[in-house]
Amino acid sequence: MLKTLPYNALRTLEAVVRLRGFGRAAEEMNVTQSAVSQHIKLLENWLGHRLLIRQNPHTVPTEHGARLATAVRDGFSSIELICDEMRESPKLRSSGLLVAAPPGFAFIWLLPRLIHFDEQNPDVPFSLSTDPKSQDPATSEADAIIAYSAGGFPQMHAEPIMSEFMAPVCAPELAEKLNTIEDLASFVILQDETKESDWRSNWDFWAKEVNVTLPHFPKTRKYGQANLVIQAAINGSGIAMGRSPLVVDAINEGKLVYAFPQIARSQFSYWFVCRHDAMKLRPVQAFRNWIHAEADKPES
Repeated sequence: MLKTLPYNALRTLEAVVRLRGFGRAAEEMNVTQSAVSQHIKLLENWLGHRLLIRQNPHTVPTEHGARLATAVRDGFSSIELICDEMRESPKLRSSGLLVAAPPGFAFIWLLPRLIHFDEQNPDVPFSLSTDPKSQDPATSEADAIIAYSAGGFPQMHAEPIMSEFMAPVCAPELAEKLNTIEDLASFVILQDETKESDWRSNWDFWAKEVNVTLPHFPKTRKYGQANLVIQAAINGSGIAMGRSPLVVDAINEGKLVYAFPQIARSQFSYWFVCRHDAMKLRPVQAFRNWIHAEADKPES
């Protein structure tokens, strides 16, 4: 039976039904409209059933035509998926799954949890990049990106992973000396100078959201990465603007505490971003499902 199936005619039927016309199908397939008509006539004669009804302004399928077109579409989708995986498998074997993420998120939140991904997906070699170029969806060669953003990824597949919440954090011994917002002026304010975190605007945003007035900060200390700021706060060097999920583990372990009870929801979130065609690949799907599951855990 497989040897006698009119594959070109089946493909033509699927295109005519999907595009609702002979002319549009001919244009997509780069053939003449006469060739499309001949393929449909061949298929109808071969099956012994009418498959299409020409009506102005569109062509509509009969019941038999709709069933067959759906089956052809589903079949070709399955074939396309298998072919994509086969074409990508040499790349994945040689270079593995490449994920890009902001340095602070990668070091503090992602790395400690990656062992779980490896345990669940031992056949997927994993690489992690914190290069700023790899985090730009427009130019990145990464298979998937964890983006810190307010959203907006044209021409990309994007899903929010987790929201960000903000509040001042410090070591427990420093928290005992903080009674009011004005007391912040007596401590060193730890600054994150990374691109994804404007330290001053973070403090101003938090103050506005929780309706408090910040004092002048006479003493500040600058760090180039979020993980350094958090470690300095753990060491008792000052007060930092804590941004979940970056401080969640330190909070849960008692290494950091919230300096004040007011917590604000940030305008930014963490997103899973990839090309639309990459979502067809099993390793990308596996990472996407895994990171959603990790983010949904209560302690995350």
